[in-house]
Amino acid sequence: MTPRMTTCGAFAVLGVARRIDRGSESPELFARIWKTFESRRREIESVATQQTYFGVSLPTDDERVTEYVAGMSIAPDTLAPEGLETRTVQGGEYAVFECRVEAIGTTYQHVFGVWLPKATVQFDSERPSFEQYPENVAEKPVRLHIPVRPLAAQFGR
Repeated sequence: MTPRMTTCGAFAVLGVARRIDRGSESPELFARIWKTFESRRREIESVATQQTYFGVSLPTDDERVTEYVAGMSIAPDTLAPEGLETRTVQGGEYAVFECRVEAIGTTYQHVFGVWLPKATVQFDSERPSFEQYPENVAEKPVRLHIPVRPLAAQFGR
């Protein structure tokens, strides 16, 4: 599984945000977050700039916790309705992997367990990773965007 490398510009996402302890991630947890998103979807869609959905994993000040936002892209100056959150996804270099929605977990396992240890880039833990869901996930792949940067120079070799 070889990614496509791309440069993304910064964008804003409006949606449902939840803090998650690393290691507690599960399909059921993400299903609950997306179910909450679904209950607010029409409201979010009314201000969205495109009809795709984003699952964004943002780093926090606690390395044991990540924040996950299920949402849609919006104009940066859009006000968030009560109970919803706006987050900015920083631009930069990303490795993009495509997979079916049911293979997201195994694709992430492959990315971090197989691809990254051998890659000519390293994971950039200071920027968010994100999933980009098409309108029809039954027909089109989900795109996993993994933030990357050049490998740090190795001294003493």
